[in-house]
Amino acid sequence: MRPGHEPDSTQDAAARAVAAALHELMAARLGRGFVPLALLFAWGAADLLRGEGAWVALGAVLTAGTMLAYGLRIVRRALGRQHDVWMAAASVGSLIPAAYALYLLGWLGLRALVPPGDTGAVVSAILYVGAGVWVLRCWMNVVEIERLAQVMAPGPDEKGGAA
Repeated sequence: MRPGHEPDSTQDAAARAVAAALHELMAARLGRGFVPLALLFAWGAADLLRGEGAWVALGAVLTAGTMLAYGLRIVRRALGRQHDVWMAAASVGSLIPAAYALYLLGWLGLRALVPPGDTGAVVSAILYVGAGVWVLRCWMNVVEIERLAQVMAPGPDEKGGAA
């Protein structure tokens, strides 16, 4: 080996190790985030069968897809991949999980608690509040991993590419 190539291979190995760690962390966080979304999808599908709105089920599917695409975007950027068109769409779509969580928390949850109705409506509203908080927390975990990736993963300028 030539002495000039050892630092590059060491830096590449470190970058791959960081990217692998970010990948594992993202997979774990997304896995935990899909649990409430699966429950919400089942709950929304039951509402749909009863003839009520399909927003809960549709929102769960859109949120899961967006979180998956955004997580993949974070990992691919940590690996130093170029910015593709779908990555821009994932960035714009990143508003969906937060909006869905606030819809669950505020509209279906807290709004339903203001004029207290029967016990079933109150329990349902409390469950929506809990689900909204759970989804929002899972989304914030994904955003925290993005910040971690920005700090730990070497950018294109450190590898000699354009910044």
